Amino acid sequence: MAALLGAACVAALIALRCLRCLWQIISIERGLRGVSKAPGGNILIGHVLPLLKGTPWNIMAAWVMDSPPLVHLRILQRSMVIVGSAEGLKRVFQTNQRNYVKDLDFSFHPFLPILGTGLVTAQGQLWQQQRLLMAPTLRVDVLDDVIGVAKRAADRISVKLDAAKRSGKAIDMEEEFRLLTLQVIGEAVLSLPPEECDRVFPQLYLPVMAEANLRSIRPWRAYMPTPSFFAFHWRMSRLDSYIKRLLQQRWRTRSQRRSSAKLDILDRLLNAIEAKGETWSAVLETQLCYEVKTFLLAGHETSAAMLTWTLYELTRRPDMLAKVKQEAEEAFGTAEAEPSRQAAEQMTLTLSCLQESLRKYSVVPVVTRRVAADDKICGQHIPKGTYLACCLQAVHNSWQEPESWRPERFHPGGEYDGFKEDIRPFMFVPFIQGPRNCLGQYFALLEARIVLALLVKRFTFCCASPDPATRHPSVIPVGPADGMHMHIR
Repeated sequence: MAALLGAACVAALIALRCLRCLWQIISIERGLRGVSKAPGGNILIGHVLPLLKGTPWNIMAAWVMDSPPLVHLRILQRSMVIVGSAEGLKRVFQTNQRNYVKDLDFSFHPFLPILGTGLVTAQGQLWQQQRLLMAPTLRVDVLDDVIGVAKRAADRISVKLDAAKRSGKAIDMEEEFRLLTLQVIGEAVLSLPPEECDRVFPQLYLPVMAEANLRSIRPWRAYMPTPSFFAFHWRMSRLDSYIKRLLQQRWRTRSQRRSSAKLDILDRLLNAIEAKGETWSAVLETQLCYEVKTFLLAGHETSAAMLTWTLYELTRRPDMLAKVKQEAEEAFGTAEAEPSRQAAEQMTLTLSCLQESLRKYSVVPVVTRRVAADDKICGQHIPKGTYLACCLQAVHNSWQEPESWRPERFHPGGEYDGFKEDIRPFMFVPFIQGPRNCLGQYFALLEARIVLALLVKRFTFCCASPDPATRHPSVIPVGPADGMHMHIR
């Protein structure tokens, strides 16, 4: 009798939860009646099938560009609105950003073992504390240091490219840029030598990221006891143990390192923590581990994709390539000495090439949020509980001739300067805008300028991939679907 009563209670709770979920769906859907609806949905699973027919962010961008500025869809039980205008992004990222929180139960969920409560996923007071702690570690002196770090990385990859040039074999520049940017962030954050970065991160970190990306479009992978399931947890455990050992060692030796001529990002972070009067604890260790993994994620994926696409486009624009080489000659000289920060920042044409690649290829095409309280976006009522897909790709595609790669857009008086001042920052959003913008964006753009300038100065690249411009259909940041193979001359 007790067992039957218990089973009845469980069934009643499940039924009640289902009813509450159904009522929430109905309430939100009713609140979104004024928003244009995406085509092809059905009452049971919403717009899952239309999104699976191609690349989801391409489909979302097409929907919202056909019916701007907002489009409403549903993915299973989640009601979602695609935001596809600079005005809408401004509302979400800046003017009412506190109302739009990270959706940790949906798009970020597969990455939580990596990011945890790090800066990217932290909310509320924890985010404010971590942002204030992290911001000084990426200021002027670190940006000065990254020039040398990036030049040494470019020198190392040049040895590989010389070998590929002699052999005549094509080399996958996307993979090489991924390894290079991991070396840069490993040295800048943890003072790791390149050999150590190559030993650890391709074996532990990159496969974990690949599995997390797969789980974002195939969520059942996180629950099925397959070999990839166990490999993911094994690698995640090994990576965490490795980083925590580094953190413990650095905390013990922090007083000796203060006299070092060069402090890395972790040194600065530990000094700031000690200045606040904090002591070492398991909680602090875990939080720092998440922050280091966040640095690894944010510090290499976007940079690698940006370098890959820019190098590809320069092979198709000899006129622009010649100008980038000229800037490199002026910055580095014939002896290729490490340039000053001022000289590096004067490579403005190289910077515009990188920016245009970020715009054209929208390497981060969609950013998601959840609505904490009822609001209006572009004049439309958006109820609490709605998920937002902030479609950066749609905004980037609203420029003139969006499929053309034209760095001139970012020159003084170019297309970017022509946008209205109040929305201009939200017409180009590869690093987001507003209070939650990417702290490492200046680091990434300075690093990429140094690497790209040196490589095009030293080598001639010829694309060998059969269809190099095809974007990857499921991985963010978005790189080429099948790598970027190039011959070196």
